[in-house]
Amino acid sequence: MRYCGIVAGGSFVHLCALEEVRDPEPPIRLESLFYEPASPEQVAAEVRAFGDAVVAIAAPATSGRDGKPRPADAELKQRGVLPVGPTVEGHRMFGALADIGLFRPKVASDVIDGEVEEGAYETYPAIETNADGVFCALQGRRMPAKRHPIGIQRRIEVLEQHHVADDGGDLWHRRIEEIEAAAAALCAHRYAIGHACWVGDPTESVIVLPGAHLPESFSGQGVLPPVERVVLPEA
Repeated sequence: MRYCGIVAGGSFVHLCALEEVRDPEPPIRLESLFYEPASPEQVAAEVRAFGDAVVAIAAPATSGRDGKPRPADAELKQRGVLPVGPTVEGHRMFGALADIGLFRPKVASDVIDGEVEEGAYETYPAIETNADGVFCALQGRRMPAKRHPIGIQRRIEVLEQHHVADDGGDLWHRRIEEIEAAAAALCAHRYAIGHACWVGDPTESVIVLPGAHLPESFSGQGVLPPVERVVLPEA
């Protein structure tokens, strides 16, 4: 089984595939394979060639209705996770994999979150996710911004803590899009083993994240270490 993460970046998309490696002693490692940026159609063809694959796409599957934010995005923003805007490449990616089955929870339309049913990946091998949401869910608090050096450091540390290995180089040498694709692939793995939850409007589209449930809010406490800054006098 391959666990695939896909992130749109520029005019291309980035693919990371994880595969379980069972060593004599636990834990199970997740060996990563990164691909050169390519078109959504090229990536879709590669995913299909894997045979058994679960796919997490870190892009919106749909746009908001009547100019309003999607419930999935609004719920994440309320928890401290910024939503990702729709992109042409993201829509093309979902279109290229539309026939394999995108996850939709089987619940009443007024339910906005819940736990993913065990074995859902067998019917719905594709999910929508949010890369920053994955990192927040895995560590239980907000992430520093990607523009901050500690933001990159924390993201790589989270992947390493969850046993994502990069024998093809080093996670520290990867592009940020590749780091995010690895996070999406890790979410696909958690979805497949039945340790994932969803949030959003079941009749529209939902975002899947690792963990049995989402907190009401991801804490921002301790996200960045305190530093001193000198305050200049008023002009």
